[in-house]
Amino acid sequence: MSFFTGKEIKVPDDISKILQPEEQVLLASQQARSTNLINPDTIFITTKRLMIRKPTSLGLRKNIEDYRFADIANVKLHKGIVRSSILLKVRFLSDDLEIDNISKEAGDKIVQLIQQGIAGDLDSPRPHTKTSSVLQQDILDEIKKLANLKDQGILSDDEFKTKKAELLERL
Repeated sequence: MSFFTGKEIKVPDDISKILQPEEQVLLASQQARSTNLINPDTIFITTKRLMIRKPTSLGLRKNIEDYRFADIANVKLHKGIVRSSILLKVRFLSDDLEIDNISKEAGDKIVQLIQQGIAGDLDSPRPHTKTSSVLQQDILDEIKKLANLKDQGILSDDEFKTKKAELLERL
């Protein structure tokens, strides 16, 4: 970690507590300390939104700004020699939102994740309640094999019923 480039960090408890169910933090990055020596801002990209944590009062207080990807119209990346800045056009703000003094590598990652979020590619898919047709077919094939083993006398009726019940529970 360089004084000028910022760093990726672990997710603090105050951010973890405000995450929605099934929301995950994909990136946590801190600003470089060159302009804000004591309390640099921290940027969090989740599967649903962008959050910026801004410490105040020597770190005793923290303001957290929250921007849903649906509210972000576009994103611009300005690369400098050492650091980058990101300009966001937020639909309900009159001024652009600027995130500055971030490392070039983190800037690239942040812009990429925000663009994916705007496109709707980050939101985690909902778990399927139905088993896929491929898995269903595999289970039916297993039951047919068990029936053949029962017909050949290799499995007893009780063993067949037990195995069949186990397979049907997976459906």
